[in-house]
Amino acid sequence: MTSPPSNPDDEALRCLVEALTESGQAVSIFDADDNLRYANKTYQGMFLGDYDGPFTFAAILRHAHRNGLGVRIDDNDVEAFIARTLPRRRSVPRKSFETDLVDGRWFWIDHTILPNGWVLSVGADITALKNNEKSLRQAHEAALRASRTDQLTGLPNRRHILGLLDEALAAIEDTGSGLCIAVIDLDHFKAINDAHGHEAGDAVLEHFARSCRVRVRAQDRLGRTGGEEFLLLLPELRLDHAVRMIERIRDGFPPAVLEHSGLELSCTFSAGVAEALPDDDRSSILRRADRALYAAKEEGRNRTKIGFEGTR
Repeated sequence: MTSPPSNPDDEALRCLVEALTESGQAVSIFDADDNLRYANKTYQGMFLGDYDGPFTFAAILRHAHRNGLGVRIDDNDVEAFIARTLPRRRSVPRKSFETDLVDGRWFWIDHTILPNGWVLSVGADITALKNNEKSLRQAHEAALRASRTDQLTGLPNRRHILGLLDEALAAIEDTGSGLCIAVIDLDHFKAINDAHGHEAGDAVLEHFARSCRVRVRAQDRLGRTGGEEFLLLLPELRLDHAVRMIERIRDGFPPAVLEHSGLELSCTFSAGVAEALPDDDRSSILRRADRALYAAKEEGRNRTKIGFEGTR
């Protein structure tokens, strides 16, 4: 199984195979009946091991699957994999594709149908490239998350939460489902900073974000828009239900506990709630919610007010 084909007509192919073998690539040749006629050492290590036959394409795949060799099969059903693969092996004269192995390596395969119906496959190890690609993708995803995330609270930052509001407003035009928003501002936050320092203020902000997230639904989105102000998106809720949601957050809201001193700081908030109207955009719905928040502050804080259509 390690000797090239002996047919004199295949002399050029034999020279090519020998050159590819020296390069460390994985080389295999199957005849027109899909019997393996040649496999270099790299291919043998990938699929054969100490296998002693039969050397049909399907039998080799079954052997490799039983022995932890060969390509990774996502659903672990080797017979279904063979059934999918066999009709495609000779569907086009030449094709190239990448495949990953059970051992974690990746290979780029050049698959060529020769004039006599035989199949030549040459595989190049691209594991390093795939690892670099994965690292770059992970770095990109991390950078994207960082650009969307408030570093202190881990919530969506202002740009991201306002983008989500735009998306939510666009969605209700298509679905007709409800949407309410709440602009939330922590009460007397400046006094906390003045009395206990900015570290205490940061602890209160983190505490509010953490405690609020566990009190809302999975589909609700809370973001920090700046300072001690937050924006809560409440999709598929009407106004009365949204107000009840805010009051549920408020009821029994625990104080923030400073780690270094154990000091407990009460954490109350004021909120302005607005429901999306058919012609709303970001500015109009935020304007109503902001005015409602201002009214809550004016009336003594630690309460929720509603921004109605007439306050636009």
